[in-house]
Amino acid sequence: MEETTNKDQDGPLKSKNESGDTQRPNIITIMCVLYIFHVIGIIFAPFSDKAWSIGFWWPPYLGFSAVIILICIYGFWEMKKWSIMLYLTFVAVNQIVMHTIGRSATLIIPGIILLVVLSQYRKMT
Repeated sequence: MEETTNKDQDGPLKSKNESGDTQRPNIITIMCVLYIFHVIGIIFAPFSDKAWSIGFWWPPYLGFSAVIILICIYGFWEMKKWSIMLYLTFVAVNQIVMHTIGRSATLIIPGIILLVVLSQYRKMT
């Protein structure tokens, strides 16, 4: 009869990134949790009259944006490099959309997020 070790027992319960030496840095965890609150705001924004006043396409665009950001947050949480490229692409497209409709979009929050995730790039898979 084979004995099971703790490693064998913990395997299915651990996240892919929490096994062995690679763990998610606390800064990524904090950033993801805080960014979820931002996404909640985006999810509720299409229900306002202000969103509909921009155009009929704006509320669906906000919904699409929320989905993309949630995918990025999942990638950041799982420490995946593809999430950085997806987020960079989203930020660029969003800047073009905002410029096209004549509104300014600040790059402070995306800049902070990119600084945080890029500082952890070598730990990502």
